[in-house]
Amino acid sequence: MADETKRRLVVPNKNKMRNLVQYKNMSDEEFDSMFSQKEFGISQDKGFEDRIEKKIEEFGIDYDLDDLNSNDRLTLRALAQAYISLEDYELFEYGLKKEGISEDTIVLLDKVNKFKTDLRTSISAMSGDLQITRKVRKSNKEQSLILYLEDLKRKAKEFYESKMQLIFCPKCNTWIGSLWVLYPELPQNKVTVVCNREIEDGTKCDGKITITTKELLEMGGSSKEDIPESIK
Repeated sequence: MADETKRRLVVPNKNKMRNLVQYKNMSDEEFDSMFSQKEFGISQDKGFEDRIEKKIEEFGIDYDLDDLNSNDRLTLRALAQAYISLEDYELFEYGLKKEGISEDTIVLLDKVNKFKTDLRTSISAMSGDLQITRKVRKSNKEQSLILYLEDLKRKAKEFYESKMQLIFCPKCNTWIGSLWVLYPELPQNKVTVVCNREIEDGTKCDGKITITTKELLEMGGSSKEDIPESIK
C-alpha cells in the first residue's frame, strides 16, 4: 500500500508534458483537464466514450434535448464529461480517505476539493448556457393540468365568496343583487334594491330592501342566512 501511495504522489512535469507533440494541439482547458486526471491516476480508458454516451442518455431521460443545435451538443458533451470527472474525483477522494489521513493525503485532498469546486462551477455554467428544461411525462402533465384547473376553480370560488355581498328579496327570497365594494366596512355604503320579479300569476313582486355593506359584512356577506345551494 505504501508503494502504491508513493507511486501516486509522483507528479509529472506539467511544462515538459505540454511541449510533447501529442499535446501541442490541445487547448489549455483540455490539457489542464487531462493533466489533472493523470496527476491523480485517473485515466481515460477505452470505455470513456461509452460513459459519456451513457451520461448523455441519462440527461435525455430527465431533460428535453430535442431542440439542441450543434454548439449545444458540444456543450452537452462537455457537461457529461464534467459530471464524469466529478464522479471520478469523488471516487478517488473516497479511496484516499479509506487509506487514512496523513500529511500527504491532506495535500491531495485539498487539490481534489479544488478540482471538484471548479467542476461544479463549470457544470452550473454549462447547465445555464444550455437552458434545458426538465421533461414532464404526459400522464403527469395531464394530471397536473387537471389538478391545476380544479385548484384554480376553487381559488376563484373562494375569492368570489370573500368579496361579493349578496342581496335577496325579503318578500320572495329571490337573489336580486350582488355588491363588490372596496371598503365594505364603511356604514355610509347604503343601497336600495327593488325585486320586480315576475310571479306566476303575472304580477310582479314589490319586495324592497335597503341595507348597508357594513350590515351585509356583519351578516356574513349575505342578507339571507340560508343561501340556496345552487348559488354557493
